[in-house]
Amino acid sequence: MKFRINAAILGSTGYTGIELIRLLSFHKKVEIKYLISKSSYGKKISDFYPGLNFKNYPKLIKFTQVDWKEIDVIFLCLPTGESKKIITKIPKNICVIDLSNDFRVDALNKRKGGWLYGLAEHTDIMESDTRISNPGCYATSILAPLIPLIKGKYVQTNDIIIDSKSGISGAGRKSVTENLFSEVNNSIKPYKIAEHKHIAEIERCISINHDRQNISISFTPHVIPINRGISSNIYIKLQKGKNIKNIRNFFEKNKYSFLKILKLNQIPTIKDVIGTNYCFFNVFPDRIKGRIIIISVIDNLIKGAAGQAIQNMNLRYKFKEDEGLDFNTIFP
Repeated sequence: MKFRINAAILGSTGYTGIELIRLLSFHKKVEIKYLISKSSYGKKISDFYPGLNFKNYPKLIKFTQVDWKEIDVIFLCLPTGESKKIITKIPKNICVIDLSNDFRVDALNKRKGGWLYGLAEHTDIMESDTRISNPGCYATSILAPLIPLIKGKYVQTNDIIIDSKSGISGAGRKSVTENLFSEVNNSIKPYKIAEHKHIAEIERCISINHDRQNISISFTPHVIPINRGISSNIYIKLQKGKNIKNIRNFFEKNKYSFLKILKLNQIPTIKDVIGTNYCFFNVFPDRIKGRIIIISVIDNLIKGAAGQAIQNMNLRYKFKEDEGLDFNTIFP
């Protein structure tokens, strides 16, 4: 593998693009070669984010100005539907890590169209994989702790209820009324009830890890008045003969780089993970016998987007998995 690679970011001025720039600045094996923008080309990234003026980043360019011979990997940080419009224009030898929803469900269908679903802790990424679909932020907070329990037959899948809360940055930088400060402050708002785009992704991933049965879930997302972070509560039944001690033993025995079960009875909070690529979670007994509650927290812009994309890149290029991602949380 190459000792050092060149990267491009398409959609550089959005929240995820900016987080990729920040994180890749600490990566010892990557140089940011191109910053690409549909509408802001010709300008400097520091014109939009003065905090990024400490380094001589390349000027923003159009997608058509990319010299594909100069890059190894491109991150697509685009709204839903936009990646599909340009994917055929990217040479097949370039590693594409797409952070949109465009290819996730297809990627879960046995590398359909060459796409691989990059749930980093639970996916084998090979050097030959050049099309990696990054999981959604809600999906990551749910699937990261849940998939090992389903594969190991610790939990049942016939009655899964999930309740998630996300900071407003999960909606992106779109200027719409419902995202205004006065609309979200001092409130909590459920939205897209029973129809959120991550439902199909979550159900498909659970299904292929549970004897390929078709699994249905109940999922309700909420917006809460914070900048970033996701907290997901997963209500699920234990398999007969299994208990929380079995689950704790599994995670204490099987170590993951960024998936951590907390100490007994310790409650995960969003502040535990802000600014990091970690997914912290814990398991609690429900008052209903035979059910448990999994509480999982992530930073939606890092583990739920840019950080996991870099983690997938690290795995693909056989870099250290935590290269460019070794940060403590920002607190308070």
